[in-house]
Amino acid sequence: MKARSSFLRSAGTGLTAIAAAVLLITLATPASAGTVTDEYPETPALNPKLPNVKTTHKSDHIKANILNPHPVCNASEDHRTTVYKVTDRFLPVGTISTTNNTNKSIPLTQNTSKSQSISLEVNGSQTSTTSVNGNGSGSKDGLSGTFGIAWSLAKTIGGSASYTFSWDVGQTIGPYDVPAGHTGDGTYGFRAINMTGTQQFCKADGTWSNPTAWRAFSPIKNEVRVKIYDDPADSDQSGKPGADQGAPEVTEKENPKPTENTIDSNSEPTGGTAGTKPTEPVKHDLAPKITVSDAKAPGYAGLAALRVENVGTDRYFSEDPSVSFRVDVKTEKGPEDVDRLITPGWFNGAYTRDLGFDEKKSTRSFLVTLSNPIKKGETQLVANLDFGDGNTSEGRLQNSIVVSQVKRLDDDTSTYNDQNVSSKDIAVNDAGKPAKAGGLF
Repeated sequence: MKARSSFLRSAGTGLTAIAAAVLLITLATPASAGTVTDEYPETPALNPKLPNVKTTHKSDHIKANILNPHPVCNASEDHRTTVYKVTDRFLPVGTISTTNNTNKSIPLTQNTSKSQSISLEVNGSQTSTTSVNGNGSGSKDGLSGTFGIAWSLAKTIGGSASYTFSWDVGQTIGPYDVPAGHTGDGTYGFRAINMTGTQQFCKADGTWSNPTAWRAFSPIKNEVRVKIYDDPADSDQSGKPGADQGAPEVTEKENPKPTENTIDSNSEPTGGTAGTKPTEPVKHDLAPKITVSDAKAPGYAGLAALRVENVGTDRYFSEDPSVSFRVDVKTEKGPEDVDRLITPGWFNGAYTRDLGFDEKKSTRSFLVTLSNPIKKGETQLVANLDFGDGNTSEGRLQNSIVVSQVKRLDDDTSTYNDQNVSSKDIAVNDAGKPAKAGGLF
């Protein structure tokens, strides 16, 4: 196989790996067996723990800022790109097929009749970029754009990446041996990764702006998938052009060695159960708080806010690991398998990611990741949840909120006030008094 890459000529031995075709041969199964196709991404072994943060600094140090004695970035200079989710998938562009009706093996091979290419995209367009996505460029067919950050992050996550890959006219697919009495299908295309996350700029006070959504698509290799079968029922049509066969998401939960800072969107928070309150003040300790207006009646539309208070003796800030809280919205009353409409918001540089609805647990989860420091004694608004009306044909939904800190500073061992904390215990109104509705929304 030959794969062309305009920007990886110096990749050395990596070029061979990128250009190599993948041969997947599945033997025929008995006619009575069900056909199950499992696809797994190639990136987990190379994928670092997410989120993956890339900060671009124009200066080699953080400059003094008259608006903030402890800036974390340089105003009007620095940018921050964060990847929260990665998907890995095969994108077919054509299929060749051979049926062997002889008594000997024959080759499955063909030359491509037309060119097919794939290019890196940022925010869905090969020529449209965000103002933050700089430091590098790529071009194709006379079009150019600044894709440096997207390409760099794709290299980090996928292990190999390019601005463009092509199948050229006359390029050979195969040969692959097709046994007597069998049919061989060879689907050729591209392996690519999709990244979704946020981008931020440094504000005048030396803190990060509220995040804006960002996504990029990067090709990582040419690929061929081969299917050998002797029964037409065993033909896997998912590799044909036009079929949607995405691979499983590469998220934090697939890290082979879960740690305290690993997020699993399908399990309970990994921080453990609440501990004992320290007898002496600690340097670093955060406590979540839920605030809601007394006008918000349970089961009706309205807002609930998540705030984080620094109850330690020192300023709280960490970029690696990024400080994160998991927010679980649980059904307290009403149909347990109905997902209520909830729209998340985020503030002060934090980002709220929707982790989805678990029907078995009747819980919708969110991950709130901070990017700015919290001063000693400060209570910072980081997120809100905009509840839609909970009325359904099966009854009115009422929900509670459970918050747990899942990523923290290494010396923050105080968990008594940040693990499985329920809004029924901590929800307060705008005056700081216990919420009239008792923490139900």
